[in-house]
Order: sequence, then structure tokens, then C-alpha cells
Amino acid sequence: MAIDKNGRKCDFNINKDFPVDIHRSEHYRQGTAFECHWHENFEILYFEQGEALIHCNSRPIHVGPGELIVINSNDLHYGESLSNQLVYYVIEFNLSFLHSNQLDLCQTKYVTPLVNNRILFRNQIDHNDELLSEIRYLIAEYYRQDLGYELAVKAYIYRILVLLLRLYGEKTISETEKERQRRTLDRLNPILEYIEYHYTEQLSLGRLAQMAAMSPHYFCRLFKTLTGKSPTEYINHLRLNKATLLLRETDLTITEIAVAVGFNDSNYFSRLFKKYKQVAPSQLLK
Repeated sequence: MAIDKNGRKCDFNINKDFPVDIHRSEHYRQGTAFECHWHENFEILYFEQGEALIHCNSRPIHVGPGELIVINSNDLHYGESLSNQLVYYVIEFNLSFLHSNQLDLCQTKYVTPLVNNRILFRNQIDHNDELLSEIRYLIAEYYRQDLGYELAVKAYIYRILVLLLRLYGEKTISETEKERQRRTLDRLNPILEYIEYHYTEQLSLGRLAQMAAMSPHYFCRLFKTLTGKSPTEYINHLRLNKATLLLRETDLTITEIAVAVGFNDSNYFSRLFKKYKQVAPSQLLK
């Protein structure tokens, strides 16, 4: 997954002439499914197999087979696989392709507020047979690509949005609030990207706050509001996920792995690992 300088996901798969991308994602180990990021496109995650913990705007959501997660534009989110086999579909599209040249009630009442991110949906979607049916038809049309599939895909997206609007509409936000949220994300996301590439180094709160041009107190409070974790907790969480991968796939010792992911003390690493992963690192050694 590529991230731009502001921490947005770069949507290289999105066709500008038909801005819809649907793909199947499979993970065969527990741990990070995708890193913390945000994007302007609207996204739906449909889980087919396994369990996961998806964090949306600092709120953790447990999901399993047949469940959905809605990612509004600019929602900060990341995912963890809780299973050794996690399978889900990512349905991503730019809402602006719903616009038409005809200025009618549908445009002014629904499409324009959706495109401008002024209508937000609940992230967690409970099991809804009608909605799941539309999602499955949408995926099938996209993959078959029969004649006229673009029309069918667009029609299903309209139907899905209607169901979301009726059942899971959460709130509307003003242009001022939208802009404030956007500025906040623009300030924080370069820090998230920096942590991703420098997690093996000693990252102090003061250093990160200085990079964000904030006081340490304000930076820490804002960081926890958006991610649900303090900067230290977030960094340790990332390091432990990287360590899990090394434990399972390399022949490195526990001490070597601790150092490789940024811990100077292997005993502290082992205690922290057991605290968060509920298993000793020695039990995961290859």
C-alpha cells in the first residue's frame, strides 16, 4: 500500500473514467492486516472468512464472516487479523462519479452532501441480509465484467447507499468541521508514516511533537484521540506486530528480534509481548 506525503493511501488502482476498485485480500497469519491510513474515497470492507479487529477513528470494532465495515472519506483506520486465515473484499469508489450534469433534487439532497463528506455512516454494520445480498451482487458484476457491467455496478452502489442512508446514517457535518478534520489529519499523517519507516529507532514524544509543530501535551492528546493509543502505545504495538512476523518466519533469536524491532531490552520486550499478545514470544519461534 503506497502512502503520499500527507499519509493518504495512493489509489493507483482507481480508474479515473470509472473510479471503482474491488479486490479480494487474504492474510494467512495473525497480526497487521493493513497499516493506519486514510483516503478520500468511500470504502466498504466485506469479511468472508476469519475474524479481525478494525480500528476506525480510534474505535476498535470486532468483525467476523458476513459482516461489513464502512469507511467514510477521511476516516483514519487500520486493521489486525485475529485469525490464521482472514479473507475479505475491499470495495472502494470515489463518490464524485455519482454526480450528473442534471441539477435535480437527488443531486442537491443526497449526492452533493455525500460527495462533500457531509453525510457520514456508522462504521460498524450489523448483519443485514438485504445489504449483504447487494454487496455480493456488486462483487459478482465487477468480476464478471459482462456487457454493461459498469451500469450494473453503479446501480448496485446506488442501492447500497440508499440502504446505508436509511439504516446506518450517523450524522452530518458542516464544511467548517470537515475542513478542521482534514487539517488535523494532514498534520498527523506524516507522523504516522514516519513511525512506520523509523519504528526501529528511538522515537521520543518530544521529537514527534516537534515534527508535528505541536506541544508534547497537545500532540499526545490529539494522537490518542485519533488513534485510540498514546504515541508510545502505538509504536510498541507496531513493533510487536513486526516482531510476530519475525518470530514466525525467521531463525533469529528472541534477543535479535527484540533489537531488530527497536527494543534495547529483550526481557522488557518479552514481558510486553506476553502482555499484549497473551503468549510468550518463545512459543511463536519458528
